[in-house]
Amino acid sequence: MSVSQEEISAFIDDELPAGRRAEVAAALAADPALAARAAAYRRDQASFAAALAPVAAAPLPAAWLARIEAAVQAGAPRAAPAWRGRLQHRRMAPVWAIAACVTLLLGGGVLWGLWPAGADTILREADAARRGTRGAVAMYDGDALPAAAARDAMLRQATGLAVRAPDLSRLGWQLAGLETYRGAAELRYRNVHGAALTLYVRRSAGTPRFDLLRRGTLRVCVWQDDVVGAVIMGDMAAGEMMRVAGLAYADLNL
Repeated sequence: MSVSQEEISAFIDDELPAGRRAEVAAALAADPALAARAAAYRRDQASFAAALAPVAAAPLPAAWLARIEAAVQAGAPRAAPAWRGRLQHRRMAPVWAIAACVTLLLGGGVLWGLWPAGADTILREADAARRGTRGAVAMYDGDALPAAAARDAMLRQATGLAVRAPDLSRLGWQLAGLETYRGAAELRYRNVHGAALTLYVRRSAGTPRFDLLRRGTLRVCVWQDDVVGAVIMGDMAAGEMMRVAGLAYADLNL
């Protein structure tokens, strides 16, 4: 039985349908190499959780609770209330970005918001870029994709930021395309199964934030410090999005 990397991640995160979960469990039991890969994922997750245990154990900030309560009182569905977690740090380090996810995921009450009807500017821009409706200044795909140094220079010129294209290959994602816009750029990644992941980058609007959103199977991670604003979009499990977002944030800045 063929089991993808994404399915192993979703299995560990308990996000597979019951039938497929049973099939993957059987495959892991029958294939030592596959079981070893799942065990490595679990070790990463356990180490990650242990390192951030103090953050996960801390109570949610009063401001977050107030926003959640306000959304519920305004009539947001209790099964999936609109939520946004914002980190008020001047320069948000990668560990704090990921810690925001872990605080909620380990707490057992993950509040995934549906895509907001009045999505803010960076989300609208990223969504339009992903759907190909935002008029790119330049597009590079496949064999036309410039070498690393040249594409990083294009990325910096387009965004006006000291950034580079993150290397996500150790998570199975290869850079497949680059599109530049006025003041922004989108990096397109693909894995061996043809799944797509996009990273939209532009200058920050100024307010530090870290948001996790979901629309159907599409996971969306938005982070912004006082310099860079970015949106990652992809069809994947929550845990996989955490890993991708952490690596992308860490490798984006020069």
